[in-house]
Amino acid sequence: MADGGRSNKDIAMRLAALMSVLDENQSQFAMRIGVSQPALNNYLKGIRRPDIDVAIRIQMKTGATLDWIYLGDRSGLPARLLEALPDLSDHGKKAI
Repeated sequence: MADGGRSNKDIAMRLAALMSVLDENQSQFAMRIGVSQPALNNYLKGIRRPDIDVAIRIQMKTGATLDWIYLGDRSGLPARLLEALPDLSDHGKKAI
């Protein structure tokens, strides 16, 4: 993550991981966070990133922090999510 994990693709990976931990499909997660399924699909494909209002709803409904959603910073995640979510910070880095 050359950009520090801020790309739409990186955010998409984190949202997909969060959905998996919550054991929810796109329709269920979209309903939970108050967006349409097509809008969520755009987030998951990396076409768009959730705007701040959507990200705040994700935080309120799941406990995932804004720092984690947008930056991949795991330090403020609640323990239950910290244990369940994979550390994606090295995703895509090649072994040297």
